Amino acid sequence: MTPVANVVLFMAAIPLIAALLARVLLGEPITAVTWGAIATVIVGVAIMVSASIGEGGSMVGLALAASIPVIFACMTVLTRRHPEIRMTPAASMGCFIASAIAATQTASFAVSLPDLALLFAFGALNLGLGMAMYVTGARMIPSALAALLGTAEMILAPVWMVLLHDEVPSFRTMIGGGIVLVALFTYLIGHMRRELGPRVPTAS
Repeated sequence: MTPVANVVLFMAAIPLIAALLARVLLGEPITAVTWGAIATVIVGVAIMVSASIGEGGSMVGLALAASIPVIFACMTVLTRRHPEIRMTPAASMGCFIASAIAATQTASFAVSLPDLALLFAFGALNLGLGMAMYVTGARMIPSALAALLGTAEMILAPVWMVLLHDEVPSFRTMIGGGIVLVALFTYLIGHMRRELGPRVPTAS
C-alpha cells in the first residue's frame, strides 16, 4: 500500500522513539552523542530513499508503515524493562500470528522444493534466529543502542541486493548508507571505549 522507501524511512525513526520511551519509562539517560547518532542515521536513511519517496501509496499504507517503529520501539523498551523474562517465545508467537494473517492473503500454498528451502531459510534463520538474538541482546544494553544497532539492517539490504541480484544501488543510496555507517561505527566505537575505559576504584 506504500513504497518500500517510505517504510524504510519510518523504520529509521526506531532509535529515536526507543530512546524517548526509555527516557520516560525507564529513566535511561540520552547523551548528546546518542542524539547526534540518531539524527545522523535519520538523515542518512532519508537520503537513501529520497529518490523514491512519494511514488504513490495510500494513507492506510502510510499509517501501517508509521506503526512499525512505534511497535518495534515498544518491544525493545519492554525487553529492557523486564530482562528476567525471556522474549524469544513472544517473538516466535508474533511470527506465527503474522504468518497466520499472511496465509489469508494467498490463493495457494503450492511451492517448489527450492522455494520451500528459501522460505525456511528466511523464516527460521533470517527472521526467526535474527529476532531471537535481538530480543536476547536488548535485555543487556540500553534501548537506544539496541534500536540504533537494528538500523544496520536497512544499510545491509542494498549490499545483499548487490551480492545476490547484481542490483547496483543508486548514488543516493550509497551516499546515505555511507553516512549511516559512519554514524553507527563512530557511536559504537565511542560506546565501547567508555565501557572498556579505566574504572575508578570505590572506597572500601
